[in-house]
Amino acid sequence: MNNTKPAPTASTTPSSHQSVDDADESAIASAGEIEIRPTRKKRKGVDKPTAVQEFRKANDSIGLRVMEGKFSLLSRKIYNIFINKAQELGVPGREMPPGNPGGADYFWIRMREIVKSTEFDSNNYDLIKETAQELLDIKVVAETDKMWTSERLLSGAKIYNTKGLKSQGGEVWIGFAFPPEVMQMVLNPNTYTKFSLRFQTALRGNGSLGLYEIARRYATSPSHLTYRDTWERWYQAITGTPISEALPEYKYFKRDTLKKAIAEINSVTDIKVELIEYAKGRKVMDLQFRVDLAAQSPLDLAAPPPIDPVLIERIIRFGISKEDARDLYLSYDERTILDHIELTEERMNNKRLLPIDSPAAYFKTALKAGYAKAKHVAKPAKPNQNTAQQAATATPQKLSVRERFVLARSEQAMRLFNELPPGEQQDVYAVFADQAERSLKTHIKKQGFESGMVRSAFSEWFAEKSWGPVTDSQIIEYLDSGRVF
Repeated sequence: MNNTKPAPTASTTPSSHQSVDDADESAIASAGEIEIRPTRKKRKGVDKPTAVQEFRKANDSIGLRVMEGKFSLLSRKIYNIFINKAQELGVPGREMPPGNPGGADYFWIRMREIVKSTEFDSNNYDLIKETAQELLDIKVVAETDKMWTSERLLSGAKIYNTKGLKSQGGEVWIGFAFPPEVMQMVLNPNTYTKFSLRFQTALRGNGSLGLYEIARRYATSPSHLTYRDTWERWYQAITGTPISEALPEYKYFKRDTLKKAIAEINSVTDIKVELIEYAKGRKVMDLQFRVDLAAQSPLDLAAPPPIDPVLIERIIRFGISKEDARDLYLSYDERTILDHIELTEERMNNKRLLPIDSPAAYFKTALKAGYAKAKHVAKPAKPNQNTAQQAATATPQKLSVRERFVLARSEQAMRLFNELPPGEQQDVYAVFADQAERSLKTHIKKQGFESGMVRSAFSEWFAEKSWGPVTDSQIIEYLDSGRVF
C-alpha cells in the first residue's frame, strides 16, 4: 500500500465560471465530403478562452465511465482538440472550409491543426474516419446523488477536402457537432478545469491521459485529494473501457496501467500524482490519488513524430487489432516498437524452433518487458545447440558465463510465467508436456512441477520459446549490464 493511513475524501472543484454571447446556426448540406453522422439543433455561443492551446473542460465531463464504445489514446486527444477548437470559435459554422455549400451546424478544424497536437499522418483518411467513428460510438454515463445521465460525445462528424476526397492535393477539414447537453458543457461550463494541449501531446499512454485529466482537476483544490472510489470504477474511468467489459485482477491494473501512468505524468506534465490504496486485510478495495502542482513544469517538450502506417500494419499482422496497434505504437518510442516488431518477426520465421502459438501475445509480452533492448536483435550463432551441447564445445571460462546466463534467463522466464493468468499457464505447460522428450515425460506424469528436473527443463524451454536460442551477443550484453534483457 502506498499510504498506510486513510486520508479524507475530497470532491471539491477548483473554479466556477460562466460566459455570454449568443449566436445561431443554420442547416447543413453535404457536398464533396464524408458525412459520418448528421447533427441536430441550434446552440449558443461562448467567450473564447484566453489562449488557443489552453481549453476549459467541464468538471462533470471529466473521468466519465463508458457504457458503449471505447476510448483510445487518439480519440481522447482528438476530442480534447475538438473542445479547444469549439471554445476558440465560439459558435458552429464560423471559419467553414471554402467551397463547402453547407456545414453551419458544425465546428470546423483544419487537419493540420490536429496533426500539431496529436500523432498520425494527415493523409491517412482511414485512420481519421476510424477515430471519428470511435468518438461517435462512445456513450458515457455520469452519476451524482440526484441524477443519472447518459450521453454520446458527438452527434456528427464530417471529413472534407477542398479538391475532393480522392485528391492528393487540397486542404483537409474535419467537421464535428455535439449533442445539446454536451454542447452546453463544452461552450458554457459552470465549473471547469483548465488543460493545456501541450501536456496531452506529451503523454503517450491512454491510461496516462485518462488519469491526468482526472488528477489535474484536484491539483489546486485545498485537500489535493481526488475522490475515493472502488478500484473497479477507477479502472473504467482511467482506461476508457466500457463498464460491461471484464475486469482484470487489481495487481495487473496496477502494474500495467497505474504505475506506468503515474510515472509518465510525473515526468512530463505539470502535476505530481501519488497513489493511495485502501485495503480490507490484504485485498485492495478503494483508490484515491494525491495531486500536487509540479515545482517546475517540464519545458521545451519535443513534438512526438507522426504515426507510421507501415509499422501499424506490421503490428496488425501479428493478430492485433488496429486500435490496439495504435495504442501500443503511441505508448513506446518508435525505435522500441520497430525493434520488437523485428524480434517477433524473426522469431516467427525461425523454422528451427517450435511455432509461436500467439504472435500477438509474444509481441506484447516482449514489448512490455523490453526484450529487444531498443536495438536490432543479433542472429543466433548456433541456435540448434542446447546447453549440454554448448558445454561440450565451450572453453571453461565461456561455459561458466553461459551457464550463469542460462540460469538467469530461466529464472526470468519463470517470473514471466508466474505472471500469466492461470488458464494461460495451463495452456503453456500442456504444450511443454506434449513436446517433452520421452525420458522427461515420466517425471512430468509422476511429479509434475514438484520435480526439480521438470521445473529446470520447463524454465529453459519457456525461456527459449519466449526469446529464442541463447546467442553470444546476449551473453556479452549480460556481462556488461548484469541484466538478462
